[in-house]
Amino acid sequence: MTGNDLVQEFAAAFNRQDLPGLLACFTEDAVYHDIFYGRHQGQARLRELFERMFRDGPDSTWSMHVVVADPLRAAAEWTFSYTVSDAIPRSAGRKVRFSGMSLFELKSGKAASYREYFDSGVAFLQLGFKPESLARVLARRIPA
Repeated sequence: MTGNDLVQEFAAAFNRQDLPGLLACFTEDAVYHDIFYGRHQGQARLRELFERMFRDGPDSTWSMHVVVADPLRAAAEWTFSYTVSDAIPRSAGRKVRFSGMSLFELKSGKAASYREYFDSGVAFLQLGFKPESLARVLARRIPA
């Protein structure tokens, strides 16, 4: 599978909440770095992550707009949107939409590593974080 194909299949499987299809995009020992949920490694942990994401935002949509790929990696520019479920009571019912980029590092046509980049402040404000709470959350993310 080419990098472009992998990214498109990842988004399609995610949008239809197809866990087996989504996990098939990753190597057995893949590492997934999610800005909200942290680092997860291996198929079992990725399954837990995606199950939680579907529970927190059951109507999540991941739209890939631009994909640039070579045999070793694929970079994708995207928009992600969802309505927060009751699984997150303080933000339930809020609509969230933000744009970002992801880097997929490839091995044998699958993702061995995934990491994403987006302005988490924009997302946290949509989740209802007060400015002072947001400042505390973002301050923890400043590299030492």
